Amino acid sequence: MSEYGLKCSGMKKTYPKLSIDLDFTVNPGELVSIIGPSGSGKSPVLKLIAGLIKPDAGTIEINGKDVTKLKSEQRNATIIFQDYSLFPNMTVEQNIAYPMKADKVSKEERKAEIRRLLELVNLSGFEKREISDLTPEEKLKTAMARALASKPDILLLDEILASLDSKVRDTMRNDIREIQQKSGITTIFATNNQVEALSIADKVIVLRSGKIEQMGTPEDIYRRPCSEFTATFTGECNILPYDVILRTLRVPETERSKIIYQCFGPEHKLLFRPEDMVVNDMPGLPFPEFFPHLRFENAKIIRIEYLGKEYLVTAQYDEFIIKVYTVYKPASDYITAGIRMTKILEFNNGKLTRH
Repeated sequence: MSEYGLKCSGMKKTYPKLSIDLDFTVNPGELVSIIGPSGSGKSPVLKLIAGLIKPDAGTIEINGKDVTKLKSEQRNATIIFQDYSLFPNMTVEQNIAYPMKADKVSKEERKAEIRRLLELVNLSGFEKREISDLTPEEKLKTAMARALASKPDILLLDEILASLDSKVRDTMRNDIREIQQKSGITTIFATNNQVEALSIADKVIVLRSGKIEQMGTPEDIYRRPCSEFTATFTGECNILPYDVILRTLRVPETERSKIIYQCFGPEHKLLFRPEDMVVNDMPGLPFPEFFPHLRFENAKIIRIEYLGKEYLVTAQYDEFIIKVYTVYKPASDYITAGIRMTKILEFNNGKLTRH
């Protein structure tokens, strides 16, 4: 087996408003999510790998084989688009059988493989169903089964959950991960939904204007973002100027001399996640946070958003806006919020400097 399931080296493609320039590798059997804002190049990257677009430069290797100059049908890479591209005049089993017929697989083998694939995607007994009678979720599962019927070396998923409603998306992203793990196929999953990308992937690629901003595990991307762009794109965060420390630092007097304050200029900023903050809306109680921490006292609540399992509270402290998650709805118009120093990242000119 090759060391890499996919290797893109110096892969470049120039459009009037976008220049793709990528180097990355994917291990065999990994599921890698590609996320980025609209226009960042997610779909073109998948089409380059699939052979639907020719690169201007660079090489593409799948399972150790250079496929750069091969046609799409010669690459053994299968791509599923958002509309799933099922044949409406065929039944479920006929759709799944289609690539196997093209590969001259015998009728008996096709039947056995269709049963296996339908069981894999939890659609056992759907062989004779018409495509028009399927729910969106069932259509996607049928498309997954058909894609796997050709036994591809790599599976490419191009924002395939975008048209589904929220609850179905939550279920299907877990189904996609289960199917991928059971089949063991190397998979690239493009999405602009951060939760989807982080929740099911082994690794995540953050795209920005056709370039890789960061690649790493979901935990690295979320907890150790290399830039403000990655941090803000992957979730809610607070970004404040470094000198807010002078107003908000709380530390025992005996320890104050040990604190080193070193500001590198106006672009030196602090970043921390709302879920890492501690909130107190009862001034009579001591503040429940370890030293050292930053404390934003008597911040005026601007907005409270109920999210089901928690509240997202937006408040103003002096000229700054802070956001914090809390299980309980604040009882007053003001809160005191704190963040432990060990939970804070430092950025200078948009890039991570200290964590």
